[in-house]
Order: sequence, then structure tokens, then C-alpha cells
Amino acid sequence: INVGPTSYGKIAPIFEERLRQMGSWLKVNGEAIYSSIPWKYQNDTTNKDVWYTSSKDKQFVYACLLVWSKNTTEITLGAPVSSSSTSVTLLGSDVGPLNWRPASESGGIIIDVSNIKTYSLASDWAWVFKLENVSGSELLNQNQDDIIYDY
Repeated sequence: INVGPTSYGKIAPIFEERLRQMGSWLKVNGEAIYSSIPWKYQNDTTNKDVWYTSSKDKQFVYACLLVWSKNTTEITLGAPVSSSSTSVTLLGSDVGPLNWRPASESGGIIIDVSNIKTYSLASDWAWVFKLENVSGSELLNQNQDDIIYDY
């Protein structure tokens, strides 16, 4: 982060503001960062503004969206493969499970965000969708299950 005190031992106001904003964001979305591991994909295959992590037990995949365009009613994720038991929620939202549909037979999810008002979002910088019961596209040739993460 590279934030240090001034020669008087104070944090400059602009850096203090940024650190507080980061803390606010982590308070809402921290589960996608802390105790997470890399998922099969880091960056989405169709949406360059989405980055992924996974819970250590691989029960959840977190899709971090960096750009939420105005008047957006749907968000497409290209990497996750859904199942009939897939559930999608937005961290920091009280809307509950979001409606979604498969993007294609080979994978991807289209999330309906039409009932989410952008002014009510818990963050101004990035938003995290929590996906349950999804897998990665089988087009990936690497076997990520063989990797051991020791954090």
C-alpha cells in the first residue's frame, strides 16, 4: 500500500481517507479476500472487469466486479459453469439470492441485477458476487485440484 507517516508522525489526510475507504470495502467484501485461494480462473473469460477467488473449501467462488455500468440490468460471467443448485448473492446487499440463467451450454452465467438500485450498493469501487455450487469450465486443461495452498 506504501502509506507511511509524515515526519511529524501523522498520516496525510488523503492517505487516511483511502485507508478508511479500503477498510469499509473490506468490511463488506472481506470474505472474498481473507482466507480465499485462487480459483481456476483469475480473470473472467468474457468480462475483463471481473476477477475471481474461491473459498478454501471450494464451496464458494467470488466474482469481483470492478465496473458497474449505469443502467445495467444483467452482468455476464463467462467462466463459471452453473448447476441446478447454483445460488448467486451480492455481498453487502439485502436483496437476497439473485436470479440468473446459464449463458450457454458450455458455461457462463448471466446475473439479473435489475432489482438492485446502484445508489443502495454497499460499495462505490468494486462489488463481489458470491457464487455457490459452480464449477470452472472444463475447457481448462490444468488440474487445479492437485495444487496445495498453505496460507
